[in-house]
Amino acid sequence: MASDGSSPMANTQRFLVRFWGVRGSYPAPGPQTIRHGGNTACVEVQIGTHTIILDAGSGLIRLGRELLQRSKGAELNVSLFITHGHGDHLIGFPFFTPLYDPRTRISIFGPRLAGQSIEQLITPIMSPPYFPVDVRSLPSCRTFHTITNEEHIIWRHGDTDPTVRTKHEDSKDIEARVTSKITNSHPQNGALIYRIEHAGRHLVFATDVEWEGQPDADFISLAKGADLLIHDAQYTSDDYKQAKQGFGHSTVKMATDVALAARVRRLILFHHEPTYDDNQLDRMEAEARASFANTYSACEGMEIDLLA
Repeated sequence: MASDGSSPMANTQRFLVRFWGVRGSYPAPGPQTIRHGGNTACVEVQIGTHTIILDAGSGLIRLGRELLQRSKGAELNVSLFITHGHGDHLIGFPFFTPLYDPRTRISIFGPRLAGQSIEQLITPIMSPPYFPVDVRSLPSCRTFHTITNEEHIIWRHGDTDPTVRTKHEDSKDIEARVTSKITNSHPQNGALIYRIEHAGRHLVFATDVEWEGQPDADFISLAKGADLLIHDAQYTSDDYKQAKQGFGHSTVKMATDVALAARVRRLILFHHEPTYDDNQLDRMEAEARASFANTYSACEGMEIDLLA
């Protein structure tokens, strides 16, 4: 595990991405997935002194234990960004151990889906009769933010907590920014895509998307020139054509088409089909590299330093 630095000043120019869960649909543990990993979607982004988490799949469970170990008894402040309400992206939330610690402050962001706020979406999965512990009774401090299309979440230099803005602001005071964009390409209610910016670099997290024909022009604009694009690539083209159209997930070709159109620097294939073994994912990575050379298949434990 990479060092997190010894002081806030040492971390002000940090942009480190770690993958804790890379599968889609449901966890897929076992010897056939040991190299890529079997946990569902969860990506940690360390920006300066801030911890951002993208989705709360089963990979969140191990990340939670790691975050408490790193904090060494100090206050832990994290921001969790949820893309949508499907179970594979929320299954880890009830087992996120920092929720049970009074020293934890967690800001939770997510979309309004089916007329429900992000708090209304999450609370039932962690309350009786579905779970023995009610999230509303936990000692951690939780703040919910239901965000709409193209809202901006910013941290100014010196801020601990993020602030939500409806309009883009350009200021030297802004240390980091997360921009949200809703897409309706994932049934039934859509999903949020996130763009994270810090120190002149940016990444785009686009899971649970399906592009029919050409990729959405607004999304290409959002992803333009990204240093890192993490993109859904769940299916092979053959599987997609035979049975998976309309499921809300992309093929390898869809992901590389986006990477080429947006001229990103690096593409990570993500949200792997749970029935595909490691060898199949290796073949899909090779296929992608034939179209977009700087492509990698997401693996649990992978780390990418965007400021290196």
